[in-house]
Amino acid sequence: MSLEFLGISPSDELVYRHFLRNPGASAHSVDPAVLERLVALRLLEVDQAGRVAAAGPHSAMDKLIERRMDEFSGELRRVTAVLPSLLAEHAAGEPIELVERIKGTEQIQHRIWQVSTGAKEIMAMHPVRTRVDPRVRERTLSDLRDGAHYRTIVHRSTLDDPEVAAYFREIHRAGDRHRVIDEPIQLLLVFDRETAFVPLAPHDPRAGALMIRQPGIVVTLIDLFEQVWRRATDLEPDTTDPSPVEKQVLDLLNRLGKDEVAARAMGVSVRTFRGYVADLMARLGAGNRFQIGARAKERGWI
Repeated sequence: MSLEFLGISPSDELVYRHFLRNPGASAHSVDPAVLERLVALRLLEVDQAGRVAAAGPHSAMDKLIERRMDEFSGELRRVTAVLPSLLAEHAAGEPIELVERIKGTEQIQHRIWQVSTGAKEIMAMHPVRTRVDPRVRERTLSDLRDGAHYRTIVHRSTLDDPEVAAYFREIHRAGDRHRVIDEPIQLLLVFDRETAFVPLAPHDPRAGALMIRQPGIVVTLIDLFEQVWRRATDLEPDTTDPSPVEKQVLDLLNRLGKDEVAARAMGVSVRTFRGYVADLMARLGAGNRFQIGARAKERGWI
């Protein structure tokens, strides 16, 4: 039976099966894109010498089923996200615009304020920030105290303004996790994974904005945010030394590679070990396991 029903292409499956039959074989003859996909799926791991280890069949199936369940949950959320607009159309008796064009700075701010009221998850990207709105500051701090989950990506140039930089650090420490990036980004706001705002003209916010409630577009914008988030660095990186557990996890990842073997050596379950790895990735700001070693070296941990 093929693994295609679990989201693995036939060509990728052949590569996985090759390394399953030939543990420790070299990765040099494999298409890097295929290798990257299989490593991201945790079906393969590559050590520093370029040798490849394949996850065992039971472990691989668990990983693929878990991934497919996550995808299904995401698809279910996208389907249920349509419900509010259907209810609104039913109540109003007429179609509700899912992509709305808004003109005028005041009108844009009013709609953003309206949609953001009561939001529990907010994602934002700011390529430019020239002033601090006291109302936004108070709202943000209040929302954070009430348990809202904020994540914000800012361009490094925004930190050139001392007032703006101080504001970012204040709300970052209050719980609005900020990351900084050097590459160009566009203005983006997403509320509760349901409503997004983007500028009508990329480099002119005064030209107007689009308020987007079309689920497919919103999901695409969230994917864009997550990709940029993984490449960005923490506004105030954690510079404390690694804990004994973190040191052990780094050593085991470097020496053993396979989660099952590393977990056994550590005396914990595979789930617990993977939790340690996930925490380590988050602390290092690593987008994948390949980056863990590089980020750890940058900090002088290994």
